[in-house]
Amino acid sequence: MRNKRVKVLAGTLAAITAITLAQASIVGAAEKERVSQYLQKLQEEAEYTQDEALGIALEDAGIDEKDVDRSRVELDYDDNSLIYDVEFYSGNEEYDYEIDAKTGEVLSVDREIDRDFNSGSNSEAEYTEEEALNTALEDSGLKESEIDRSRVELERDDGFLTYNVEFYVGNEEYDYEIDASTGRILDVDYDIEDDFQEAETDGAAITEEEAIELVLERVPGAASDDVYIKLERDDGRVVYEGDLRYDGMEYEFEINAETGKIISWESESEWD
Repeated sequence: MRNKRVKVLAGTLAAITAITLAQASIVGAAEKERVSQYLQKLQEEAEYTQDEALGIALEDAGIDEKDVDRSRVELDYDDNSLIYDVEFYSGNEEYDYEIDAKTGEVLSVDREIDRDFNSGSNSEAEYTEEEALNTALEDSGLKESEIDRSRVELERDDGFLTYNVEFYVGNEEYDYEIDASTGRILDVDYDIEDDFQEAETDGAAITEEEAIELVLERVPGAASDDVYIKLERDDGRVVYEGDLRYDGMEYEFEINAETGKIISWESESEWD
């Protein structure tokens, strides 16, 4: 009698398990269907296909498709914009692109080169800051007279001396990492700040020069050349954001461009 009860119980458990698995399968299938419908809807809204987005990225990078080791293209919404995330590899170089799926415009680029850490660290900088800036400008196809502002900093990264080069042209931001020993470009990041229009800067009651003076008042001895600043819109407010590096310290700040009030101020040693 006991064996019979055990068999009945086992049969009941098996039936429950089968029902549970069947329900999970139905839920999984429904979820896959929703994802499929979502992706199909996105593709219908896009003016460019995945292949076209990859082609745009390859053309911008100057890479032939036959030289690509592997690639991935995904379509999704980002800040209410329909974009393609394009990623591909060529040799030891990794490329990441954001491309507007409706206009085909390149919104951002990130290019990184894997460094060989067995080749020895760079003990001294063979290239100057000016040479590093010129290397970045030549790569971007820009002239120094065309950029609005720039900054070049020498840093040690994982035993390597590198220059971090940053410059702006209108709403376009360029960031480079350059080997200070060889002049080789290690990393490139290009971004279009399309969330801030010129018309929206009307709320700025104080000028950039006035904002810089507010910063310098807090750091005696520092000069305007030590300050890096830009005007942005943050949570509906027009603000000046930036940093100041002086005497081994780094100060990060945010200033309300309408009132001139410093709403954020942080400091730390550059060696931290």
